[in-house]
Amino acid sequence: MSDDPTSIDIQQRLEAIPYDIRLKLSTPIEITELPPIIIIDIDEASIKKDGRWPWERKKIGTLVNKLHENNVAVIAMDVVQSEKEQNPLEKVKIALNQTGEELPDWYLKIENNLNGDSFFADSIKDKEVVLGYPFHRKLVTQSGKLASSAIVSDIENTEKLTAIHMLGYTANLNEFTNNSAGSGFFSIAPDRDGTIRRAPVVAVYNNQIYPSLALETARIYLLEDEIKLHTDFVGSAQTITHLSMGKMVIKTDAQGQILIPYLGKQKHFPYIPASEILHSKKTFPELENAIALVGTSAVGLSDLRPTPVQASFPGVEIQANILHGLLHPENIAYVPDWAAGATVMTLAVLSLFMALFYPLLQPMGLVISGTTLVFVMFGFNYWMWSSHHINLPLIIPLLTVMAVSSIHVIYDLIKENKGRRRIHDMFGQYVPLEHINKLIEFPHAVNTDGEKREMTVLFSDIRDFTALSEPLTTRQLKTFLNQYLTPITEIIFNNQGTIDKYVGDMVMAFWGAPIYHPQHATKAVIAAMEMQQKIKKMQKTFKDMGINNIAAGIGIHTGEMNVGDMGSDYRRAYTVLGDAVNLGSRLEGLTKYYGVGILVSEETKLQCPDIVFRYIDNVRVKGKQDSIKIYEPLKTLNQLTELQKTQLENHEQTFAEYLSGKWEIAHAGFRQLYETSNDPLYRVYLERTETILKEQPTDWDPIHNHTEK
Repeated sequence: MSDDPTSIDIQQRLEAIPYDIRLKLSTPIEITELPPIIIIDIDEASIKKDGRWPWERKKIGTLVNKLHENNVAVIAMDVVQSEKEQNPLEKVKIALNQTGEELPDWYLKIENNLNGDSFFADSIKDKEVVLGYPFHRKLVTQSGKLASSAIVSDIENTEKLTAIHMLGYTANLNEFTNNSAGSGFFSIAPDRDGTIRRAPVVAVYNNQIYPSLALETARIYLLEDEIKLHTDFVGSAQTITHLSMGKMVIKTDAQGQILIPYLGKQKHFPYIPASEILHSKKTFPELENAIALVGTSAVGLSDLRPTPVQASFPGVEIQANILHGLLHPENIAYVPDWAAGATVMTLAVLSLFMALFYPLLQPMGLVISGTTLVFVMFGFNYWMWSSHHINLPLIIPLLTVMAVSSIHVIYDLIKENKGRRRIHDMFGQYVPLEHINKLIEFPHAVNTDGEKREMTVLFSDIRDFTALSEPLTTRQLKTFLNQYLTPITEIIFNNQGTIDKYVGDMVMAFWGAPIYHPQHATKAVIAAMEMQQKIKKMQKTFKDMGINNIAAGIGIHTGEMNVGDMGSDYRRAYTVLGDAVNLGSRLEGLTKYYGVGILVSEETKLQCPDIVFRYIDNVRVKGKQDSIKIYEPLKTLNQLTELQKTQLENHEQTFAEYLSGKWEIAHAGFRQLYETSNDPLYRVYLERTETILKEQPTDWDPIHNHTEK
């Protein structure tokens, strides 16, 4: 069985640093070789003009026909079409079957004309069209049909082959696969740091070896009948050495991967918008005998990936770089068999040099000598890579030079002391004292330069605070905020939270940084419930100050956030940023609308198995296209009474009727819930169901749009 190709060790992760530098120094590279590879881009403009993705099969089939009319050599689809498209006449057929009526004569005549799947299948038939699909390394599922593989080898048992072994796939529909010229997977796993540097060109599934989309496209273009896989035995394992198509040899690593030969940043390959192909009456001379890669660069379709040359790079252009490399394998960098021996020899020479000369040098001489060695090694490594496409290991020799230089010992001591002071200054007012002590003891536990990680954010705001504070003097307002914020902050600290900021009465806090806690979502929700309980207990204190009916709304969301020491040269703060943070703020703003004290997203709820929630709504907040389900936390499991369990069951039953479209039953249920509890939430749904019953919408959508922040 193969090892996980993304589970690179520390050395390999460090090797990625000079590798990325080499790529950036050597790109862009002008494309002069044939054939031309052109990306047919389902971009933002195409989606705006021709509708949201996925498009109708008839439209995709028309795109294929248009490309064929422009005499492209091969069409490669960097999209998968695994689900059947419903024929609009199906609804008519179902309705007639329910009434017992026979199908009219015209039905059969036009049924095929409206069958998008048949149209697309016909459009790719007898054309050089290669279909793409994803393999799954962890998900055991099979959908669609895998095409027969053109890879041949002398391997009897693929279990011993050190290739990437897949557990499942989501292939194209059978009729599409049958009519295509070939199929290939487009799955690429990033390295541990999230960057895509290498790509598998073969993979194993069910004792069969399959080609990637780029490899299969290259085979079709080169008119080759087969791809030969060459292996060698290392102990009991059978490792891949290279592939061949005719006289062409493609060197790979033991797992059948290549280092992607990036030629430049995005749009280094020519792009043509898909809508332009669909609607233009002109011909496109640049498509003559070209390979057309159909894919997307649209941000909303989530096919933008981090690469060494650009942080956000279209997946379809990654495929273009791979395909170009496979058609010109002399441009693919590789690690030679003698690389390990060369590293040992380099270390021996360096050790001898440093043992003889370093004792004679002063600290400044050590710095100059070490720096010179680093530049010489990097320059030689870059020359071997750029001129001969040989990727030699570099990190071990570099680290050896740096480790032996005594200047780094002093530097580390200075850095450690400075780091202790910085951590104390940075986090002293944001996190509990025990966190400060941990951070000082383990300074590397926090990345102040910024990182992305899954965390939970909380926003709390007093409702109508402006109106409440108007009668207060400055001193009274200061006293009130101090008495309010102090216990709230204490609750957050007691639950291992970090205070991000105070803005007047608003409190922003987060969990999961600077010290990670696996139950960050649960800690945040418990803190929110304790905050609401504390506010209720403090009502008398506030009333004595002349402030009545203090109520706070709290919004909580869990997701990926950017966290770090951010700001300007004049002022910085340890804070969180990102869409997930903004969503937490939006949820806080919705609490007043629903008449609840706390709202959490479904992402937060799913990470709190010991807390009981009640469903509130499925909403689309301002600035977001995707909807989210929101919930209100009630109590922990062991705190729920029998009466509360009954109330929750009635709540869930009524919402089930509502979501299934049984509005009259739901309306009656909401009325009963409102009359027995006087809960403002049910008043919202009473009004909503009244509107639905009055308007009787035919295209009712359970998602509620909130247009205000």
